[in-house]
Amino acid sequence: MRSDWKMTPLPDLLSFIVDNRGKTVPTSDKGRKLIATNCVRNDTLYPVYEKVRYLSEETYKTWFRSHPIPGDILFVNKGTPGRVCMVPNPVDFCIAQDMIAFRTNKRMYNKFLFAVLRSPYIQKQIYNTNVGDVIPHFKKSFLDQLLIPEPDMETQKEIGDIYFSLSSKIDLNNKINANLEAQAQAIFKSWFVDFEPFQDGEFVDSELGMIPKGWRVGRFTDIADVLGGGTPKTGNSSYWNGNVPFFTPKDVNGVYTLTTEKYLSDEGIRNCNSQLYPINTVFITARGTVGKIALAGVYMAMNQSCYALKGKDGYTQLFIYGIAQMVVESLCHKSSGAVFNAIVTRDFDSEYIVIPDKDIVTKYQDNVEPVFNLILNNAKQSRTLAAIRDSLLPKLMSGEIEVPLEG
Repeated sequence: MRSDWKMTPLPDLLSFIVDNRGKTVPTSDKGRKLIATNCVRNDTLYPVYEKVRYLSEETYKTWFRSHPIPGDILFVNKGTPGRVCMVPNPVDFCIAQDMIAFRTNKRMYNKFLFAVLRSPYIQKQIYNTNVGDVIPHFKKSFLDQLLIPEPDMETQKEIGDIYFSLSSKIDLNNKINANLEAQAQAIFKSWFVDFEPFQDGEFVDSELGMIPKGWRVGRFTDIADVLGGGTPKTGNSSYWNGNVPFFTPKDVNGVYTLTTEKYLSDEGIRNCNSQLYPINTVFITARGTVGKIALAGVYMAMNQSCYALKGKDGYTQLFIYGIAQMVVESLCHKSSGAVFNAIVTRDFDSEYIVIPDKDIVTKYQDNVEPVFNLILNNAKQSRTLAAIRDSLLPKLMSGEIEVPLEG
């Protein structure tokens, strides 16, 4: 941190704190979105809508003390304290337990504070101030202990806008990829659920209803091998901090996974039960957070809480990716909507699916492969932008790089 910057307790730079903690909000089946801490992540600009709940309009108007407005900064204070996201415009959600929102005053540029709160400098402060061994908690009274750099407003805007613009491009790529994946899913459904391209052909009856002639009903494991992963058997430090991404349930973020929380060394791979899986391997999380699906964006290993799906002769990985989503949805439906504790290999063997001719699978691959290539390229660009942003921020804050940037 630059020595000539004033350090100010965070509350002195805020005009308001949105704080609805203290009691549990009543929810309903539909209505306004209520986000939880899992929706706030340090790798997205705005909250993601994952396992959201809903509340009635009456609850929205009467239960809360206040609501976030565009430009506020969401701050998780329980579970994984310190995760922050910007509040978008328009605001289409509410916050209640385990998070608050900061509204800056005239001394602090909100995008600069957003960048500072995500910086290693502040994240370390937050981590060191947490209390609670089982569920970490950052008390509101601790906010005074967070000392925020307060350069002149011009410098705040330069740094804040740089960080925000890079984050915005990543956010745009994520939205484009979500749209592209929706297109790919629509094509898959059209071909292999509704059979729309084959309506002029002959259909035959089967255990799963009418299907195109020449297709058959079989087990999921007829077209894909279900492979396991593993973790090195000891805690030997030489097994880690290498260059091999090690996929775990925490690493699902979008269609493709390119980076992971942990990396194995070559020695770690040799002492691990996991194979080194190639690009487009389908991963399914099987324990803890169950049923999430991702494609490998680079060669990577995998831990024992996941399965890798590898298409058998002629059944391509992108086809397996589409079928896998149907299989997981079926397994969840059979469990009456309950959250899985685990998926085991025999679950896949019990799933019956409609299996098309291999030439149809090849034609499908030809149609969707360009879409998935675009998704992968966007994901790679976002990874590069995130690396630039996250390496640039400490240098801007330390004075190693001056603002405004030249060029």
